[in-house]
Amino acid sequence: MPRDSRTDMLMARNMNDVLSADQIKNNTEWVPDNERSRCNLCTRNFGSFRRKHHCRMCGEVVCNACLLRKWAEVQRGSRIEVKVCMTCILNNAKNPPTQQPKGLGHANQGQAQSFRSTRIMSDKSTTRYSSRDDGTTPSHLQSPVGSSAGDVHQYTERDVPTYDYPLDFSWGYPWPKPPVLPNEAERLQVLRSFNILDTPREDTFEIICDLASKAMNCPIAVVSLMDQDRQWFKANVGLAQSDIPRNVSFCAHTIVSKETMVVLDAKKDKRFAKNPLVTGAASIRFYAGSPIVTPSGHIIGTVFVFDTEPRNTCDITTLEKLSNVAMKHLEDRRNTLAADAEGQFRTSTIAAATAQSIEANALVPSANLAAQELVVQNNVGDGQVVAGPKLETMLMDLLCRTTETQQQLATQQGAMFQTLGQHTAQIDKLADAVKRMEAKLDNI
Repeated sequence: MPRDSRTDMLMARNMNDVLSADQIKNNTEWVPDNERSRCNLCTRNFGSFRRKHHCRMCGEVVCNACLLRKWAEVQRGSRIEVKVCMTCILNNAKNPPTQQPKGLGHANQGQAQSFRSTRIMSDKSTTRYSSRDDGTTPSHLQSPVGSSAGDVHQYTERDVPTYDYPLDFSWGYPWPKPPVLPNEAERLQVLRSFNILDTPREDTFEIICDLASKAMNCPIAVVSLMDQDRQWFKANVGLAQSDIPRNVSFCAHTIVSKETMVVLDAKKDKRFAKNPLVTGAASIRFYAGSPIVTPSGHIIGTVFVFDTEPRNTCDITTLEKLSNVAMKHLEDRRNTLAADAEGQFRTSTIAAATAQSIEANALVPSANLAAQELVVQNNVGDGQVVAGPKLETMLMDLLCRTTETQQQLATQQGAMFQTLGQHTAQIDKLADAVKRMEAKLDNI
Protein backbone atom coordinates (compact mmCIF):
# COMPACT_ATOMS: atom_id res chain seq x y z
CA MET A 1 0.00 0.00 0.00
CA PRO A 2 1.48 3.44 -0.89
CA ARG A 3 2.74 5.52 1.95
CA ASP A 4 0.17 8.32 1.60
CA SER A 5 -2.75 5.90 1.36
CA ARG A 6 -1.65 3.99 4.43
CA THR A 7 -1.20 7.19 6.40
CA ASP A 8 -4.64 8.44 5.36
CA MET A 9 -6.14 5.12 6.37
CA LEU A 10 -4.53 5.24 9.80
CA MET A 11 -5.59 8.83 10.35
CA ALA A 12 -9.17 8.14 9.32
CA ARG A 13 -9.31 5.02 11.45
CA ASN A 14 -8.01 6.76 14.57
CA MET A 15 -10.35 9.71 14.10
CA ASN A 16 -13.37 7.42 14.37
CA ASP A 17 -11.86 5.12 16.98
CA VAL A 18 -13.92 4.77 20.14
CA LEU A 19 -13.34 1.97 22.60
CA SER A 20 -16.18 -0.43 23.31
CA ALA A 21 -17.19 -1.68 26.73
CA ASP A 22 -15.66 -5.11 26.19
CA GLN A 23 -12.24 -3.50 25.61
CA ILE A 24 -12.26 -1.94 29.08
CA LYS A 25 -10.99 -4.02 31.99
CA ASN A 26 -12.83 -4.08 35.30
CA ASN A 27 -10.80 -2.73 38.22
CA THR A 28 -10.72 -6.25 39.67
CA GLU A 29 -8.57 -7.24 36.67
CA TRP A 30 -6.02 -4.46 37.15
CA VAL A 31 -2.46 -5.27 38.18
CA PRO A 32 -2.14 -4.48 41.92
CA ASP A 33 -0.15 -1.35 42.73
CA ASN A 34 2.16 -3.21 45.11
CA GLU A 35 3.38 -5.45 42.28
CA ARG A 36 4.93 -2.59 40.33
CA SER A 37 7.65 -0.30 41.64
CA ARG A 38 8.26 1.30 38.24
CA CYS A 39 6.28 2.24 35.16
CA ASN A 40 5.60 -0.74 32.90
CA LEU A 41 6.38 1.37 29.80
CA CYS A 42 9.19 3.82 30.51
CA THR A 43 10.55 1.78 33.50
CA ARG A 44 10.95 4.92 35.60
CA ASN A 45 10.56 4.46 39.35
CA PHE A 46 7.37 5.66 41.01
CA GLY A 47 7.65 8.24 43.77
CA SER A 48 6.10 11.34 45.24
CA PHE A 49 6.23 13.17 41.90
CA ARG A 50 5.51 10.17 39.69
CA ARG A 51 2.24 8.56 40.72
CA LYS A 52 0.79 5.21 39.71
CA HIS A 53 -2.05 4.99 37.19
CA HIS A 54 -3.84 2.04 35.61
CA CYS A 55 -4.39 1.57 31.90
CA ARG A 56 -8.08 0.83 31.40
CA MET A 57 -7.36 -1.54 28.51
CA CYS A 58 -4.56 -3.79 29.82
CA GLY A 59 -4.74 -3.02 33.54
CA GLU A 60 -1.01 -2.38 33.81
CA VAL A 61 0.49 0.18 36.19
CA VAL A 62 2.06 3.10 34.31
CA CYS A 63 3.02 6.69 35.00
CA ASN A 64 1.13 9.75 33.84
CA ALA A 65 3.67 10.48 31.10
CA CYS A 66 2.82 7.19 29.37
CA LEU A 67 -0.97 7.71 29.31
CA LEU A 68 -3.42 9.38 26.98
CA ARG A 69 -7.19 9.78 27.16
CA LYS A 70 -9.50 7.94 24.80
CA TRP A 71 -13.26 7.87 24.42
CA ALA A 72 -15.07 4.71 25.53
CA GLU A 73 -18.71 3.96 24.91
CA VAL A 74 -19.69 2.02 28.02
CA GLN A 75 -23.40 2.23 27.21
CA ARG A 76 -25.35 2.92 24.06
CA GLY A 77 -25.06 6.63 23.33
CA SER A 78 -23.05 7.29 26.50
CA ARG A 79 -19.30 7.95 26.39
CA ILE A 80 -16.66 8.61 28.98
CA GLU A 81 -12.96 9.41 28.84
CA VAL A 82 -10.63 6.70 30.06
CA LYS A 83 -6.88 6.52 30.59
CA VAL A 84 -5.07 4.24 28.15
CA CYS A 85 -1.33 3.52 27.97
CA MET A 86 0.58 4.29 24.79
CA THR A 87 1.26 0.62 24.09
CA CYS A 88 -2.45 -0.18 24.00
CA ILE A 89 -3.08 2.85 21.80
CA LEU A 90 -0.47 1.65 19.31
CA ASN A 91 -1.73 -1.93 19.43
CA ASN A 92 -5.28 -0.72 18.92
CA ALA A 93 -4.13 1.37 15.95
CA LYS A 94 -2.37 -1.63 14.39
CA ASN A 95 -5.20 -4.08 15.15
CA PRO A 96 -8.47 -2.14 15.26
CA PRO A 97 -11.72 -3.89 16.29
CA THR A 98 -13.44 -5.66 13.42
CA GLN A 99 -16.74 -4.08 14.36
CA GLN A 100 -17.60 -0.57 15.42
CA PRO A 101 -18.94 -0.10 18.92
CA LYS A 102 -22.70 0.00 19.18
CA GLY A 103 -24.15 3.37 18.37
CA LEU A 104 -21.37 4.32 15.96
CA GLY A 105 -23.10 3.48 12.72
CA HIS A 106 -23.50 5.89 9.83
CA ALA A 107 -26.45 7.51 11.53
CA ASN A 108 -24.40 8.42 14.59
CA GLN A 109 -21.15 9.58 12.93
CA GLY A 110 -22.37 13.15 12.73
CA GLN A 111 -23.25 13.07 16.41
CA ALA A 112 -19.78 11.68 17.18
CA GLN A 113 -18.13 14.50 15.24
CA SER A 114 -20.30 17.04 17.02
CA PHE A 115 -19.32 15.52 20.33
CA ARG A 116 -15.64 15.85 19.41
CA SER A 117 -16.08 19.46 18.39
CA THR A 118 -17.81 20.22 21.68
CA ARG A 119 -14.96 18.62 23.55
CA ILE A 120 -12.37 20.63 21.64
CA MET A 121 -14.16 23.88 22.45
CA SER A 122 -14.53 22.98 26.13
CA ASP A 123 -10.83 22.20 26.36
CA LYS A 124 -9.77 25.33 24.56
CA SER A 125 -7.55 26.38 27.45
CA THR A 126 -5.52 23.19 27.20
CA THR A 127 -5.58 22.50 23.45
CA ARG A 128 -2.30 21.29 21.93
CA TYR A 129 -2.03 24.16 19.51
CA SER A 130 -3.61 27.53 19.08
CA SER A 131 -3.34 28.08 15.32
CA ARG A 132 -4.47 26.09 12.28
CA ASP A 133 -6.87 24.07 14.46
CA ASP A 134 -9.48 22.85 11.99
CA GLY A 135 -11.14 20.44 14.39
CA THR A 136 -10.02 17.35 12.45
CA THR A 137 -7.66 15.99 15.08
CA PRO A 138 -9.18 13.42 17.43
CA SER A 139 -10.00 14.88 20.82
CA HIS A 140 -8.55 11.89 22.64
CA LEU A 141 -5.17 12.90 21.22
CA GLN A 142 -5.69 16.57 21.96
CA SER A 143 -6.74 16.19 25.54
CA PRO A 144 -3.91 15.76 28.02
CA VAL A 145 -4.17 13.11 30.69
CA GLY A 146 -5.21 14.50 34.01
CA SER A 147 -7.07 17.61 34.95
CA SER A 148 -4.37 19.63 36.68
CA ALA A 149 -2.46 22.30 34.88
CA GLY A 150 0.77 20.58 35.75
CA ASP A 151 -0.11 17.74 33.37
CA VAL A 152 -0.04 20.05 30.34
CA HIS A 153 3.24 21.26 28.84
CA GLN A 154 2.13 24.47 27.15
CA TYR A 155 4.73 26.57 25.34
CA THR A 156 4.36 30.19 24.29
CA GLU A 157 6.77 32.75 22.92
CA ARG A 158 7.26 34.03 26.46
CA ASP A 159 7.77 30.62 28.06
CA VAL A 160 10.15 28.91 25.63
CA PRO A 161 13.52 28.67 27.46
CA THR A 162 16.67 30.07 25.93
CA TYR A 163 19.69 27.89 25.22
CA ASP A 164 22.54 27.93 27.70
CA TYR A 165 25.39 26.69 25.51
CA PRO A 166 27.77 28.77 23.33
CA LEU A 167 27.26 28.97 19.57
CA ASP A 168 30.26 28.44 17.32
CA PHE A 169 30.09 30.15 13.91
CA SER A 170 33.76 29.58 13.01
CA TRP A 171 33.32 27.11 10.17
CA GLY A 172 32.44 29.06 7.05
CA TYR A 173 28.64 28.69 7.20
CA PRO A 174 26.12 31.32 8.32
CA TRP A 175 24.51 29.01 10.90
CA PRO A 176 26.34 27.67 13.99
CA LYS A 177 28.05 24.31 14.31
CA PRO A 178 26.09 21.54 16.01
CA PRO A 179 26.88 21.46 19.74
CA VAL A 180 29.65 19.15 20.91
CA LEU A 181 28.45 16.63 23.48
CA PRO A 182 30.83 15.73 26.34
CA ASN A 183 29.83 12.05 26.30
CA GLU A 184 29.54 11.64 22.53
CA ALA A 185 31.70 8.49 22.26
CA GLU A 186 29.75 6.75 25.02
CA ARG A 187 26.44 7.91 23.54
CA LEU A 188 27.32 6.48 20.13
CA GLN A 189 28.32 3.19 21.74
CA VAL A 190 24.91 2.97 23.43
CA LEU A 191 23.20 3.81 20.13
CA ARG A 192 25.13 1.02 18.35
CA SER A 193 24.02 -1.47 21.02
CA PHE A 194 20.42 -1.21 19.76
CA ASN A 195 21.35 -2.35 16.21
CA ILE A 196 18.70 -0.02 14.84
CA LEU A 197 20.52 2.09 12.26
CA ASP A 198 19.71 1.41 8.59
CA THR A 199 17.05 -1.18 9.43
CA PRO A 200 13.78 -1.51 7.46
CA ARG A 201 10.64 0.37 8.39
CA GLU A 202 8.54 -1.00 11.24
CA ASP A 203 4.84 -0.41 11.80
CA THR A 204 5.21 0.60 15.45
CA PHE A 205 7.46 3.56 14.64
CA GLU A 206 5.31 4.47 11.63
CA ILE A 207 2.27 4.73 13.90
CA ILE A 208 4.23 6.88 16.37
CA CYS A 209 4.89 9.30 13.50
CA ASP A 210 1.23 9.31 12.48
CA LEU A 211 0.14 10.05 16.05
CA ALA A 212 2.73 12.82 16.44
CA SER A 213 1.72 14.41 13.14
CA LYS A 214 -1.95 14.49 14.11
CA ALA A 215 -1.44 15.50 17.73
CA MET A 216 0.77 18.45 16.79
CA ASN A 217 -1.14 19.22 13.58
CA CYS A 218 2.10 19.15 11.60
CA PRO A 219 2.68 17.83 8.07
CA ILE A 220 6.07 16.37 9.02
CA ALA A 221 6.79 13.98 11.89
CA VAL A 222 9.85 11.79 12.39
CA VAL A 223 11.28 9.16 14.72
CA SER A 224 15.02 9.70 14.36
CA LEU A 225 18.35 8.42 15.68
CA MET A 226 21.36 10.74 15.90
CA ASP A 227 24.44 9.08 14.41
CA GLN A 228 27.95 10.49 14.38
CA ASP A 229 27.59 12.60 11.21
CA ARG A 230 23.95 12.18 10.26
CA GLN A 231 20.42 12.09 11.61
CA TRP A 232 18.82 8.86 10.42
CA PHE A 233 15.04 8.51 10.17
CA LYS A 234 13.62 5.23 11.43
CA ALA A 235 10.15 6.38 10.36
CA ASN A 236 8.68 9.60 9.04
CA VAL A 237 5.61 11.31 7.68
CA GLY A 238 5.98 13.94 4.98
CA LEU A 239 9.65 13.49 4.07
CA ALA A 240 11.31 11.74 1.14
CA GLN A 241 14.79 11.51 2.69
CA SER A 242 15.98 8.72 4.98
CA ASP A 243 18.52 10.97 6.72
CA ILE A 244 20.01 14.47 6.80
CA PRO A 245 23.49 15.73 7.77
CA ARG A 246 23.92 16.34 11.47
CA ASN A 247 25.38 19.75 10.62
CA VAL A 248 21.95 21.07 9.61
CA SER A 249 19.84 19.10 12.07
CA PHE A 250 17.63 20.92 14.56
CA CYS A 251 17.77 17.82 16.75
CA ALA A 252 21.54 18.17 17.10
CA HIS A 253 20.62 20.96 19.51
CA THR A 254 17.77 19.01 21.11
CA ILE A 255 20.04 16.19 22.30
CA VAL A 256 22.07 18.62 24.39
CA SER A 257 19.38 18.37 27.05
CA LYS A 258 16.82 15.79 28.15
CA GLU A 259 14.13 18.46 27.93
CA THR A 260 11.87 18.91 24.91
CA MET A 261 13.01 21.71 22.59
CA VAL A 262 10.47 23.99 20.92
CA VAL A 263 11.17 26.58 18.21
CA LEU A 264 7.97 28.51 17.53
CA ASP A 265 9.52 30.57 14.72
CA ALA A 266 12.87 29.43 13.35
CA LYS A 267 13.49 32.77 11.64
CA LYS A 268 13.56 34.43 15.06
CA ASP A 269 16.00 31.93 16.55
CA LYS A 270 19.68 32.71 16.07
CA ARG A 271 20.54 29.01 15.92
CA PHE A 272 18.32 28.30 12.91
CA ALA A 273 17.52 31.61 11.19
CA LYS A 274 20.07 30.93 8.44
CA ASN A 275 19.87 27.15 8.47
CA PRO A 276 19.26 25.78 4.94
CA LEU A 277 16.19 23.90 6.20
CA VAL A 278 14.71 27.32 6.99
CA THR A 279 16.06 29.40 4.10
CA GLY A 280 15.80 26.65 1.47
CA ALA A 281 12.91 24.98 -0.31
CA ALA A 282 11.73 23.20 2.86
CA SER A 283 10.93 26.59 4.51
CA ILE A 284 10.73 25.16 8.03
CA ARG A 285 9.38 27.64 10.57
CA PHE A 286 8.10 25.56 13.51
CA TYR A 287 9.91 22.72 15.29
CA ALA A 288 9.23 20.64 18.38
CA GLY A 289 11.39 17.70 19.36
CA SER A 290 11.35 15.39 22.36
CA PRO A 291 14.54 13.41 23.09
CA ILE A 292 14.61 9.61 23.23
CA VAL A 293 16.47 8.93 26.47
CA THR A 294 17.77 5.48 27.42
CA PRO A 295 17.50 4.17 30.99
CA SER A 296 21.22 4.90 31.34
CA GLY A 297 20.54 8.59 30.61
CA HIS A 298 21.98 8.74 27.08
CA ILE A 299 20.05 10.60 24.38
CA ILE A 300 20.13 8.52 21.21
CA GLY A 301 17.44 10.20 19.13
CA THR A 302 14.28 12.26 18.99
CA VAL A 303 10.62 12.27 18.05
CA PHE A 304 10.10 15.61 16.32
CA VAL A 305 7.71 17.54 14.10
CA PHE A 306 8.14 20.30 11.50
CA ASP A 307 5.73 22.84 10.09
CA THR A 308 6.13 25.50 7.44
CA GLU A 309 4.08 27.98 9.46
CA PRO A 310 5.24 29.58 12.73
CA ARG A 311 3.25 29.08 15.92
CA ASN A 312 2.37 31.29 18.85
CA THR A 313 1.96 28.40 21.24
CA CYS A 314 1.98 24.63 21.36
CA ASP A 315 1.53 21.77 23.82
CA ILE A 316 4.08 18.98 23.55
CA THR A 317 2.55 16.59 26.10
CA THR A 318 1.75 13.92 23.52
CA LEU A 319 5.15 14.34 21.85
CA GLU A 320 6.89 13.57 25.15
CA LYS A 321 4.70 10.52 25.68
CA LEU A 322 5.50 9.26 22.18
CA SER A 323 9.24 9.61 22.74
CA ASN A 324 8.86 7.45 25.86
CA VAL A 325 6.97 4.86 23.81
CA ALA A 326 9.67 4.92 21.12
CA MET A 327 12.31 4.24 23.77
CA LYS A 328 10.25 1.40 25.21
CA HIS A 329 9.93 -0.26 21.81
CA LEU A 330 13.63 0.18 21.10
CA GLU A 331 14.39 -1.67 24.34
CA ASP A 332 11.88 -4.41 23.55
CA ARG A 333 13.35 -4.73 20.08
CA ARG A 334 16.90 -5.07 21.44
CA ASN A 335 15.80 -7.67 23.99
CA THR A 336 14.06 -9.66 21.25
CA LEU A 337 17.16 -9.55 19.05
CA ALA A 338 19.33 -10.65 21.97
CA ALA A 339 17.00 -13.56 22.72
CA ASP A 340 17.01 -14.61 19.06
CA ALA A 341 20.81 -14.40 18.91
CA GLU A 342 21.12 -16.49 22.07
CA GLY A 343 18.77 -19.09 20.60
CA GLN A 344 20.78 -19.24 17.38
CA PHE A 345 24.01 -19.59 19.37
CA ARG A 346 22.58 -22.48 21.36
CA THR A 347 21.35 -24.15 18.19
CA SER A 348 24.74 -23.84 16.50
CA THR A 349 26.49 -25.10 19.63
CA ILE A 350 24.24 -28.15 19.82
CA ALA A 351 24.73 -28.80 16.10
CA ALA A 352 28.51 -28.60 16.47
CA ALA A 353 28.47 -30.93 19.48
CA THR A 354 26.23 -33.36 17.59
CA ALA A 355 28.60 -33.36 14.59
CA GLN A 356 31.55 -34.05 16.87
CA SER A 357 29.67 -36.90 18.54
CA ILE A 358 28.79 -38.44 15.18
CA GLU A 359 32.42 -38.20 14.06
CA ALA A 360 33.66 -39.72 17.30
CA ASN A 361 31.14 -42.56 17.15
CA ALA A 362 32.09 -43.32 13.56
CA LEU A 363 35.63 -44.11 14.73
CA VAL A 364 34.51 -46.36 17.59
CA PRO A 365 33.58 -50.00 16.70
CA SER A 366 29.97 -50.58 17.67
CA ALA A 367 27.90 -53.74 17.62
CA ASN A 368 24.78 -51.70 16.82
CA LEU A 369 26.42 -50.08 13.81
CA ALA A 370 27.61 -53.46 12.50
CA ALA A 371 24.15 -54.96 12.94
CA GLN A 372 22.52 -52.03 11.12
CA GLU A 373 25.03 -52.38 8.28
CA LEU A 374 24.32 -56.10 7.98
CA VAL A 375 20.57 -55.52 7.85
CA VAL A 376 20.98 -53.04 5.01
CA GLN A 377 23.26 -55.36 3.05
CA ASN A 378 20.97 -58.38 3.50
CA ASN A 379 17.89 -56.42 2.40
CA VAL A 380 19.63 -55.05 -0.65
CA GLY A 381 20.02 -58.61 -1.96
CA ASP A 382 16.27 -59.04 -1.86
CA GLY A 383 15.81 -56.26 -4.36
CA GLN A 384 13.55 -54.28 -1.99
CA VAL A 385 13.92 -50.64 -1.04
CA VAL A 386 13.98 -50.24 2.72
CA ALA A 387 13.07 -46.88 4.23
CA GLY A 388 15.67 -45.36 6.50
CA PRO A 389 15.06 -44.95 10.23
CA LYS A 390 12.80 -42.13 11.34
CA LEU A 391 14.32 -38.91 12.60
CA GLU A 392 13.21 -39.61 16.17
CA THR A 393 14.84 -43.05 16.09
CA MET A 394 18.07 -41.59 14.71
CA LEU A 395 18.17 -38.96 17.42
CA MET A 396 17.51 -41.51 20.16
CA ASP A 397 20.19 -43.80 18.71
CA LEU A 398 22.61 -40.87 18.57
CA LEU A 399 21.87 -39.98 22.19
CA CYS A 400 22.40 -43.58 23.25
CA ARG A 401 25.73 -43.73 21.43
CA THR A 402 26.78 -40.42 22.92
CA THR A 403 25.91 -41.76 26.37
CA GLU A 404 27.89 -44.93 25.71
CA THR A 405 30.88 -42.90 24.57
CA GLN A 406 30.67 -40.73 27.66
CA GLN A 407 30.50 -43.85 29.84
CA GLN A 408 33.55 -45.30 28.10
CA LEU A 409 35.46 -42.05 28.62
CA ALA A 410 34.40 -41.98 32.26
CA THR A 411 35.58 -45.59 32.72
CA GLN A 412 38.92 -44.80 31.07
CA GLN A 413 39.35 -41.72 33.24
CA GLY A 414 38.57 -43.78 36.34
CA ALA A 415 41.15 -46.39 35.35
CA MET A 416 43.71 -43.66 34.72
CA PHE A 417 43.08 -42.09 38.13
CA GLN A 418 43.36 -45.53 39.77
CA THR A 419 46.67 -46.23 38.01
CA LEU A 420 48.00 -42.82 38.97
CA GLY A 421 47.01 -43.48 42.56
CA GLN A 422 48.85 -46.80 42.55
CA HIS A 423 51.95 -45.18 41.05
CA THR A 424 51.82 -42.44 43.65
CA ALA A 425 51.64 -45.02 46.44
CA GLN A 426 54.61 -46.89 44.98
CA ILE A 427 56.61 -43.66 44.71
CA ASP A 428 55.81 -42.89 48.34
CA LYS A 429 57.03 -46.36 49.37
CA LEU A 430 60.26 -45.89 47.41
CA ALA A 431 60.75 -42.49 49.00
CA ASP A 432 60.35 -44.03 52.49
CA ALA A 433 62.82 -46.78 51.61
CA VAL A 434 65.36 -44.23 50.42
CA LYS A 435 64.96 -42.27 53.64
CA ARG A 436 65.58 -45.42 55.72
CA MET A 437 68.68 -46.26 53.69
CA GLU A 438 70.01 -42.72 54.16
CA ALA A 439 69.38 -42.97 57.89
CA LYS A 440 71.32 -46.25 58.12
CA LEU A 441 74.22 -44.78 56.15
CA ASP A 442 74.35 -41.81 58.51
CA ASN A 443 74.61 -44.17 61.51
CA ILE A 444 77.57 -46.11 60.08
